Amino acid sequence: MASGQIRIAILNPGVEITPLRLRGWLQKEAAAINNRCGSDDGAILRLFLTRRLRYAFTGDKLDAMLRMLTERYPAILRIETQLVEAPLTPDEMEEQTRIANADLEKFVQRAAEYAKRKQTEALQNAPAAPIQWHALKSALD
Repeated sequence: MASGQIRIAILNPGVEITPLRLRGWLQKEAAAINNRCGSDDGAILRLFLTRRLRYAFTGDKLDAMLRMLTERYPAILRIETQLVEAPLTPDEMEEQTRIANADLEKFVQRAAEYAKRKQTEALQNAPAAPIQWHALKSALD
């Protein structure tokens, strides 16, 4: 994934999504996100669940549902859940988009610092290549 992109997708199930429809809705959204990602890209999903949707499932069932998405769709690296009172409004979605963009910037900076640190460590720890002298005879000898 060194050359790919990381995306953060904000999933906000509306009031029309009932606990019975949540699994199908999540699969449809995850498939769409997976199809938009390239082979080297990855996606982090931020799922905003209302209390009604969250507590309709046991912790194990919700965990299994989300784990299935990460196993089925290789571009989905992680799913973060957040509990909200009601589905996000357009203004709240804008705010979450700003937060996601700021998080991506921090991630890119940390990744660049990490790569630079690892490269410096590798150069410092690399032994000098020994010079090898060969006693080859030429056809003229």
